[in-house]
Amino acid sequence: MNAEDALELRPMAEGDLADLLAFAHAQGRNVHREEYARFLALEGARGFVLRQQGSLAGAITAIRYFEHGFLGPVLAPGGADGLAIALLAHAIEGLQRGGASLLEAEATEEERAILARMGFHALRSTLVLERPAGAGSGAATRTERLGPGDFLDLGALDAAAVGYGRKEFLYALMQDYPEGARVVRGGGDVHGYAFLRRSRRGYHLGPLVTREGDLESARALLSDAAALAAGWPLVALAPEESPLVGALSEAGFAPVGRLTRMRAGAPGREVAGDATRATEWLVGSRITG
Repeated sequence: MNAEDALELRPMAEGDLADLLAFAHAQGRNVHREEYARFLALEGARGFVLRQQGSLAGAITAIRYFEHGFLGPVLAPGGADGLAIALLAHAIEGLQRGGASLLEAEATEEERAILARMGFHALRSTLVLERPAGAGSGAATRTERLGPGDFLDLGALDAAAVGYGRKEFLYALMQDYPEGARVVRGGGDVHGYAFLRRSRRGYHLGPLVTREGDLESARALLSDAAALAAGWPLVALAPEESPLVGALSEAGFAPVGRLTRMRAGAPGREVAGDATRATEWLVGSRITG
């Protein structure tokens, strides 16, 4: 191989974002320009790019929440398994060096096959659902706008649902689109929350979390989010067996794809929280979990 043909693997920087988005959009990814910039600002977040003769050849993201690591999508040319493996191996090594003992990813079929060869196993199927743009009220009537004072309750609820703390990520979502950060309250406590954020073609809904099994609050959050995003396509990631899938269908969502939650390793220490149990009805993002 000539020196000019060599691949350079290095940390992702702000200067890579324009090329990264163009690469992602060329592969049909529905990611907004703010998504990667917001991600790189989070504690524990890392991205890596492969460049050849100055051109972007591949990329991956990874984030560590305490002892839990989450791998983002692999951006590589179709069929370039060697590049994908190199990116995944580098991201996994970085997470493990940082102290992550349990690794997860929402994987496409291609990523699932590679991760399985690397020792990951399938945990569940995740549906990618989309509601097309349509008429709607544009007003939220069943939920309230999230405020900074809700984050003590919200943080405990979120940690109970996913097993680790990600308040910084959720706070960033609230700052980016305050009207799309919604809560259901009861007796002065937060019973559930959901976030809307911009995607390339419209909006993405998630995460959506409530107290354990509180389908009524989940439906209220879904209803108001769908109303606020009226006129735009709306995408959500839902565990296939989630009881909320029926409500999503009633709201006009239909499956457009399928992912697999992959896992490797063992849990580390538990994140301290209250005794509340919670359900994550909709996944936040393929980039952040």
